[in-house]
Amino acid sequence: MEEFIWTDANIRWMSDASKKSKFYYWIAERISAYLPPSARVFNAGGGLGDLAIWMAYHVEQVTVIENDPKAVAAFRARCPHNVVAILGDVRTYSPDKLYDALVLFDLGGAEQILPVVRELSRAKTFVLLSRETQEGERAIRELSDTLKSAGIPFTYEPFEQEHIQPFRSREDAKSYFLFLWNRLLTDEDLDVLLETADDETFPYQFVEQKKLGMIVFDAANPALKKPI
Repeated sequence: MEEFIWTDANIRWMSDASKKSKFYYWIAERISAYLPPSARVFNAGGGLGDLAIWMAYHVEQVTVIENDPKAVAAFRARCPHNVVAILGDVRTYSPDKLYDALVLFDLGGAEQILPVVRELSRAKTFVLLSRETQEGERAIRELSDTLKSAGIPFTYEPFEQEHIQPFRSREDAKSYFLFLWNRLLTDEDLDVLLETADDETFPYQFVEQKKLGMIVFDAANPALKKPI
């Protein structure tokens, strides 16, 4: 997957979205249904720590990792007591002991995911990938085919989840879409995309149904002990 670029602007957009959108709340509900309250969970990906924060209501502890200092500082400022935010790279991180569950959000395909699973998880693994791009669809097929060929049981859940991105002004929205799509939108384009909201701070919002897929499998399977 393409490396995500953290900037002050997108940290602010994510922070604003966390005030208005229940996108990560519902994903956390979906994942937590599989887990006992005593679970120690490791999360890579999931916005500005929002997925980890919502999961922390359901499990004993969540550790979230990010390799950008600005992002880590931003979500450390809002972490509850049972969320640990660390600065580092998930591909080289070595925990003192394996986690009960692993949640990976848009980390890539089988080649990127399975080495991380072997190093970090001893039980449930949840891989969330976008279904909105050819790259995401390819990553889902690649991981599914790899697990099948290795004889590792898994479940696959395609689903859609509403995401709300609020904006402080129309210029704020233009900047967001320029960052997201690398295209400067016209006022006519914005009229089509934006909804007005009864909120002085966020008078505009972009509402979309994001298409996602979740693959769930058990990291304790012996077939995962060696490279596949």
